[in-house]
Amino acid sequence: MGLDGVQLVMAIEDKFGITIPDDVSSEIRTVDDLVGFCLGRIHAADTVYCPSLTSFLSLRCLVRDIRNDPDLRLRPRDHVETVLEESDRKRLWQQLPELLKSHPRELRRPAWLRKTLVVVVLSFPIALMAVFPWHIETLTLIWLTTIALGIILNWLTIKMRTRTPDGYTTFGDIAKRIVGVTVATNPPAKTDYDSVFSIIKEIIVDQLGVDDDEVVPTARFVQDLGLG
Repeated sequence: MGLDGVQLVMAIEDKFGITIPDDVSSEIRTVDDLVGFCLGRIHAADTVYCPSLTSFLSLRCLVRDIRNDPDLRLRPRDHVETVLEESDRKRLWQQLPELLKSHPRELRRPAWLRKTLVVVVLSFPIALMAVFPWHIETLTLIWLTTIALGIILNWLTIKMRTRTPDGYTTFGDIAKRIVGVTVATNPPAKTDYDSVFSIIKEIIVDQLGVDDDEVVPTARFVQDLGLG
């Protein structure tokens, strides 16, 4: 799935408080498929008994195993970065897909490192253009080199991604993501087909940049809406 597809899935998940498993997202081909999936999770919230408690207990068990501390006290409001060291956070992120049925958002680099990388990548072409003459061939080479530098720096700093991403700050946040595998934790006020379709349509238009009249139930994401 391309970047636009990932962004669309994340926007849908955040809107309804659901988690779309990887195997499910690969089977969602039309807008109607997506609406039907979301409706299923929304209506499931009326039939599943206390899913939040079950999900948090599963997460607590995993964290206790990672910390090798069977008596670890853990509360939903506890921050992941406070309870887990960097190496333990990485272990948690490696095992979360089993609970989420999909990959969680990636751990982030520290803010100081992200800012440093931005400054380095932006300063690099400026420094080169101050040295070399401004010919079209030279400018093209400079920008290609800058892109290569960005890729290399990204690869070199992968192991430095240890900060929790938005939506995963506390253990309660993660538990809600786990709940979202089976039920919607943020259902809309109106749960009929037309209301949910209207919400999803707005998100699709915003994320994919397509015209409003292109988003119909039968529209296919790849063939009709240009999803990569």
